Amino acid sequence: MLTALAFPGQGALRGPKGAELLDRYPDRVEQAEDLLGHALRPVLTAEPGTPERHLTRTQPTLFVLTRLAALDEPEPDYLAGHSMGELTALCHAGSIDFATALRLVLLRARLISQCPVPGGMLAVTGLDAGALTALLATEGFADLDLANLNAPDQTVLSGPTDSLRAFAAVVRRAGTGRATLIDAPNPGHSRYMAAAAAGFAEALAEVDFRAPRIPVVSNVTARPHRPERLAELLTQHLYRPVRWADSMVYLSAAGVTRLRQAGSGGLLPKLWTACTAPLVTAGSGGDAQE
Repeated sequence: MLTALAFPGQGALRGPKGAELLDRYPDRVEQAEDLLGHALRPVLTAEPGTPERHLTRTQPTLFVLTRLAALDEPEPDYLAGHSMGELTALCHAGSIDFATALRLVLLRARLISQCPVPGGMLAVTGLDAGALTALLATEGFADLDLANLNAPDQTVLSGPTDSLRAFAAVVRRAGTGRATLIDAPNPGHSRYMAAAAAGFAEALAEVDFRAPRIPVVSNVTARPHRPERLAELLTQHLYRPVRWADSMVYLSAAGVTRLRQAGSGGLLPKLWTACTAPLVTAGSGGDAQE
């Protein structure tokens, strides 16, 4: 039985969960805090909207927590990371060391937070990507991009805040799906990240990536990373959609039967089930199997 370990991205840092890891791995925590220039624990308990909850603090803190949590996990056969979590997966796989990965996470957050477009993200459920794309075109929302293809009926859009709110109203009026604004301060994985991607590419060009000891599935290609393309794909990752559903289908076809999430929360295992249950059903003639 093959297994996969997945690392979550933005939004997975909720409250003080995982604080015990900071006590169990003091050396790693001290290294991270020295590099970041601030303590990690206050980020966990800070109120939304405060400086401690800025992207440049939450994402590095999430990286540290999930990287430490993975040390307690059995060795998987495959790794994956949702959005920012892909850098954590590459660190766990040995492609980049802890300090380098943390610096990249921090830089990535800084670049994203400098996006000049006041935008965000909108989760739409109940519509597949094709129907959603058609609805966007019909209603004239040319300024919104597909950002996260999470499951067959769950897609996240990115773009200007006003357009996201207007399109959410369209979805609700149609009655065929649900639309929920996500607590994301920037239009991630969209055309609006072009400048951030250019800045990130400069930093990635200086990184000596090693071959991962465990295959890491790319958000961009939904196939395992190759060292020679890591810088290129991590750059594209900022402005191209997260192909999570395709990644889960790839893992299932490769023989993976169970996906675990590093750290607290259970979103990624739920998405795994949503993406792979139809495959199991189809392969069993209609009867789902374990």
